[in-house]
Amino acid sequence: PRSITITTIVYIPSLEGYWQDSLNVLKVFFDSLIKNTDEEFDLMVFDNGSCQKVISFLIDLKNDGIIQFLILSNKNLKKLGALDYLLRSAPGDLISYSDSDVLFLPGWLTESKKILDNFPEAAKVTAIPIAGGDTTKISEESYLKAEKDRTIKIKTGKIIPDKLIEAHSLSIGKTIEQFNNDHLDRIDTLLIRGKHQAFLSTADFQFTLRKNALKNILPLKIEHESDYYDPIYSPILEKKLNQFGWWQLSLNKYLIHHMGNTVPDLDSEIPWLNNENISAQSNNNEYNTVKKLSIFNSTRIRTLLKKINTWTYKKLYEK
Repeated sequence: PRSITITTIVYIPSLEGYWQDSLNVLKVFFDSLIKNTDEEFDLMVFDNGSCQKVISFLIDLKNDGIIQFLILSNKNLKKLGALDYLLRSAPGDLISYSDSDVLFLPGWLTESKKILDNFPEAAKVTAIPIAGGDTTKISEESYLKAEKDRTIKIKTGKIIPDKLIEAHSLSIGKTIEQFNNDHLDRIDTLLIRGKHQAFLSTADFQFTLRKNALKNILPLKIEHESDYYDPIYSPILEKKLNQFGWWQLSLNKYLIHHMGNTVPDLDSEIPWLNNENISAQSNNNEYNTVKKLSIFNSTRIRTLLKKINTWTYKKLYEK
């Protein structure tokens, strides 16, 4: 096995309603992963009870050598159960996890590795700047340790540009105004060690993780009512990593993009990607080629569709 295992969970129980465009989203996921990942890796996919057409698609990818490890479950273990299985099973020294509706941009894994190499205190890094607010509560002890470290400079405030926050907000059907209203206490915490910068914040939809950080972390099991977060995922991994003193960081560059249940129009959601760098701090990276991936040219239409589809999903599949 290669030293890096990239993992994902697929759950597309039908290709109607909420999931009508999900297979196309999945195809973009695999396409962008293959095109924009420079390092060698094995790919491990856990199917969490998808419909037969999706399973056939995954089996074809396995037969073509795109997927090295394919787990087919006829029961939905939800994200926490499937993630527990993946983290136990992945053979790589680095385990990179992404929800199967993530679009990868050039350099996402290389930059994630650089942060892990230069911040050995960190177990986990997400390849997109995660704005502060409630995400900093889990990192309070990490902040105190960083503050005492003479090799680290700390900057705090509203550091992450609005355009980066807006790009992610649009992908989940929200506006930048809604984000700001929901995060009135937002404080971005930027850690600077030499030439390397990362935010002290985390996300569960995508991250790269050191396998040796999983000692004493597994199983990912809800043991108390206070651990219950929502019907799909509870941040047990994040809570346990924090308990054992591991830092959880996010890049200062926008190198992944959440798609959701519809293929995005990148010209609307990331309009600055064509001619501007995608860094929250530096001017070192520029990407000049972006393909329009959707007929939905209106950001308002896409936001409305997101809201409708999310409402439908909750009504049908959440208790």
